[in-house]
Amino acid sequence: MNRSTELTLALMLALPLAAPALAADASRPATASAAAATANVAPTADDAQRVIPLQGAWNVRSFAGLQGRNGPIPATAFVRTADLGRLTAADRDALAAAGVTLDIDLRTADEQSQSPDLLADDARFAYQRISLMGTEKMDLQKMMTTFPDSLGEAYVQWLGHSQPQFKQVFQRIAAQQDGTVLFHCTAGKDRTGIIAGLLLDLAGVPKAQIVHNYAISAHYLEGQPKDSAMNAQIKAMLEQHPEIARKMAGMSGTAPQNMEQFLAALHSQYGGAEGYLKSIGVSAREIQQLRVRLGQAG
Repeated sequence: MNRSTELTLALMLALPLAAPALAADASRPATASAAAATANVAPTADDAQRVIPLQGAWNVRSFAGLQGRNGPIPATAFVRTADLGRLTAADRDALAAAGVTLDIDLRTADEQSQSPDLLADDARFAYQRISLMGTEKMDLQKMMTTFPDSLGEAYVQWLGHSQPQFKQVFQRIAAQQDGTVLFHCTAGKDRTGIIAGLLLDLAGVPKAQIVHNYAISAHYLEGQPKDSAMNAQIKAMLEQHPEIARKMAGMSGTAPQNMEQFLAALHSQYGGAEGYLKSIGVSAREIQQLRVRLGQAG
């Protein structure tokens, strides 16, 4: 995968949900198929019990109670979320009370500089940033006009081109012996969603539940603020390139088929999450440590 394609994926996967709305504004009216592809999936009562309500972060959820091969995933295993640049002091206290000890930031250096992670300088949390896309600079002027046909296709490409970064993320999680591991990106749905999908597949959570867990993110992100500097840059670019705007307007949200496409490729190409992790160099011992954290050691 060449540098231009990596930057294209970086743009698509770093966007908060506000950006597709900007794309829709800058493009012709959305088609019925595009509207269907971006329709939100409503959470259930079971989903609601996993939400950690914070004032300054969105889509903050645990895996509590999701059924793996050997029982439910503990509430203290993981927390997934979107950008943490607006956390209040009370939010930080709530995350500490929830047992969070490690914060893995999946964003680029550019994203971190535009919206600093407010757990990074809090002594109660270990912090590590690993740019999952393998690029650090979001240079919007160099973005290609050819995007993948779907977010699902982008996710599948990502499995191939970001293997060193995936390895680093999962090895860092495996090395964390205590507390809850939090991981996040900007929108909390793409990079975060794929790490969540791999973890849930490793735990043996049924495919339909993994897809649902991904698809409800759009619902929980509806209130995410739209006033970021990155959105302003994206809006300017889209006004200059309406062909990109039309493509992006159909690639927003968390349509279930995106995760379905990702999981299908994960299993057909690697035999599932365990096979993928082994193929990128995560050791059997580290995979077992991940299973222990997921409550699936039996």
